[in-house]
Amino acid sequence: MMRKSLFGLTIALTILTFGMWGTSASAADSGRSASPMQQLAGTILADIGQATWVAEGKGPHVVYVFFDPNCPYCHKLFEDARPWVKQGKLQLRWIPVGILVATSHGKAAAILGAKDPLKAFYQNEEHYSRGGGIEEDIATPEIEKKLHANEQLLARTQLGAVPLMLYHTDTGAAMLVQGSPPKARLAELFKHVK
Repeated sequence: MMRKSLFGLTIALTILTFGMWGTSASAADSGRSASPMQQLAGTILADIGQATWVAEGKGPHVVYVFFDPNCPYCHKLFEDARPWVKQGKLQLRWIPVGILVATSHGKAAAILGAKDPLKAFYQNEEHYSRGGGIEEDIATPEIEKKLHANEQLLARTQLGAVPLMLYHTDTGAAMLVQGSPPKARLAELFKHVK
């Protein structure tokens, strides 16, 4: 029951955020001291080792992305980021959470519990159609613990919606971007990833 009410809130926040091209925090780019949002981004990045992710790409620049396997905006971000990953410019570290619909948790568990999590992640994204393209799996206690840690870290942002990107800029500032920005904005953001 709680997941369904969270789903409605999450969808509303995601739609609102998507329409605003993402919420971002970067005081270094504006020449001001760190905003509360940027401080929060820095705190989450400092604790990002508590998360379990699926690494995609071998680029020198790293972006962490909280995503739900059923999230249409997460899938859009996946598609829009293809050129950056394929050119070896970026490594995306996808952090699965199961917060949107009843099948999200099982699909996130299937990705993290797979023998090859990257292959499972690709299966989900490449066969996406109104929801993730991977079959649900029952989370083992170990996978359940990892998903819980991922969801707790996302909850600390107090934003509660996905996709949510976190990274350091080339100036060292912590950056948090919620939603799936238009391609031109995404390209501009990715140019400044440390």
